[in-house]
Amino acid sequence: MFASKKNQYIFFPLLFCIFSIYSLELAGYQKINKDSLTTFLSSKASSKDKFEKLKTILSGLTKNDPLKEVIFYYQEGIKLAEETENYADLGDWSVLLYEIYRGESNKEQAALDLMLYASKFVSKIEESRIRGNIYLKLAAAYYSQTNFSEAIKAYSQATEEFSDKDSIFVADALFFRAQAKDYKGELLGSMNDYQLARTYYENLKDQDYVNYVNNGMAVLFSKYGIYEEAEKIRLKISENYLSEKNIYDWSITLYNQSRDYAKQKQNEKSFEILNRVYQKIGNDSTSDPEIRAIVNLSLSNHYSEIEDFKNQQKLFDEAVNIIEKELKGNTFIKLPFLKSRILMEESRGNLMQAKSLIREYRLDAIETANMDQIMDAHLMESRILRKTGDYKTAYESLEKYKSFNDSLFQANQANSFVYYQTLYETEKKEREILNKSREIEQITASTRTKIIILVIISFLIIAGLVLWFLLKNLKAAKKAKSLQEKFSRDLLLSQENERKRISKDLHDGLGQSLLLIKNKVAMDKDTAAANLLNLAIEELRGISRSLHPFQLEELGLTNAIKNVLDQIDEETDIFISSELDPVDDLFSIDQQLHIYRLVQETFNNILKHANATAVRVTIIRDKKMVHLSIEDNGVGFNFSEKYQDFQSLGLKTLKERTATLGGIMKVDSEKGKGTNFSFLFYQ
Repeated sequence: MFASKKNQYIFFPLLFCIFSIYSLELAGYQKINKDSLTTFLSSKASSKDKFEKLKTILSGLTKNDPLKEVIFYYQEGIKLAEETENYADLGDWSVLLYEIYRGESNKEQAALDLMLYASKFVSKIEESRIRGNIYLKLAAAYYSQTNFSEAIKAYSQATEEFSDKDSIFVADALFFRAQAKDYKGELLGSMNDYQLARTYYENLKDQDYVNYVNNGMAVLFSKYGIYEEAEKIRLKISENYLSEKNIYDWSITLYNQSRDYAKQKQNEKSFEILNRVYQKIGNDSTSDPEIRAIVNLSLSNHYSEIEDFKNQQKLFDEAVNIIEKELKGNTFIKLPFLKSRILMEESRGNLMQAKSLIREYRLDAIETANMDQIMDAHLMESRILRKTGDYKTAYESLEKYKSFNDSLFQANQANSFVYYQTLYETEKKEREILNKSREIEQITASTRTKIIILVIISFLIIAGLVLWFLLKNLKAAKKAKSLQEKFSRDLLLSQENERKRISKDLHDGLGQSLLLIKNKVAMDKDTAAANLLNLAIEELRGISRSLHPFQLEELGLTNAIKNVLDQIDEETDIFISSELDPVDDLFSIDQQLHIYRLVQETFNNILKHANATAVRVTIIRDKKMVHLSIEDNGVGFNFSEKYQDFQSLGLKTLKERTATLGGIMKVDSEKGKGTNFSFLFYQ
């Protein structure tokens, strides 16, 4: 697959920023040579002084400094950073020295050893960017040695070390990890990482890297024979490149797509897209010569297949001219050029020359481990040998081609199956997986039927058990609720009966005694004592009335409530207004008592807590419902907090009484804006 310079950057991403450290220049930097620095470092100066000196030198390096001295400064600086426990500087300098090593030949192992050393101090570094970059460079060192398993581990560690503010670095780590997984043959893992990286780049609005990721995904799809997905991606990004006038990447993207069409035997589509690129860049000397040469060679090969030898020769000559004058023997397109030469010799009838060239082509393809070109070599060799009369060898080459083709087809089929199965599980590609599942169903129809029946039976059994369990729990919950409600009703009724008894005992017992004492005191004409007794008797009557409202039995519910309101209006500074519809005939004696208590207890809350200056009470009666509303202009409260308060028994009692009556209680309150208690009773 042809790759651009940008795409080479993608697939070898860790070669960026080399020598970037040399661009830093600070005013006041004093030049110091290696010998004098070595003398200073071996002196009795403290490690701290040596570290500060080296830090000044490193911050003032320029691109003109000798590379050996620069490496020496960084090596010594890293050692002193460890001695003085300046671990952040140790991490930064290790990353910068790593970049220098990456620019030097035969320094791969030194680069790896350096980052392994720096990784020991990660836990002592506070800044997430430095911690993550250490693992990012460690992964790059493993990657350059094709140790993709360790590279994947290090990239994963980098994503964990970076923080939320390091999104761009997290995206890079995911992107590079996707490429490492691709090289390991992990289709799904690589695809997941590409998608995650693309999401990061999209959020960062970095369209260039979004395109790089999409290109990587297209290459991955194409590699595993998932051509439809690769085509969708390439056609979309090629339009983006064209709109941006990025002809270089546009050409490469369409060229790669033409190769996919050729693999699928869609030669007309392959020619159409190649010709489109040729028309755009063929005569443009400013376009990249490599892509122009490779497009010319590919078109020449196409004309060879349809036996248009005139155009074949024309395009081949153009390619040769570009290679000789502009590329000057660049070996990048050696194999494509060899293939075109073979086809040219075959077209001219020079079969022995073609036979000689094809052996060279096959050996070079095997050396580069390019499966597509190896298969091309065997197929062309079989055809040419057949033309020369060497049928035995031609048959052997054809069998090798078929063997490679069959193994590649089977591998691609397996990978396609895994990919589409994953899409099915994530519901991303319902139509594609439907076609795949139909193929599977045709092969395993009888087994699938048995499995479906077993699953259905199991599901029905489980569903039945779950339904039975839910119904049982629901029944138990209803029973518990019913018992709780009955208990609440019985408890409230018991309380009222006990209050009534105590009230009667106070009235008939202690009340009568106090009256007798009052009469005796009156006979003795002790005015002071008589007044005290009058107060005691009135207080006793008040207690008796609060324990059991005898006026409820005498006056009825509506008038009893009016009586309570009048009494509160007289005894407090609160302004009471009311609008009460008669409802006595709608409720039983016990129910009237509960409603009376609701009014009483609500006013108790208002008097104790509300600091209200006015209260409005309404009882509205209609055909289906009675609505009791008590609204004050007090300080208000948070109902949830008060209701959850263990000591707030008043609100709980109101709710229980309302439930006993089969009604609904609503409390609308806000701090500083008063409270509205509403009680709804349905007929």
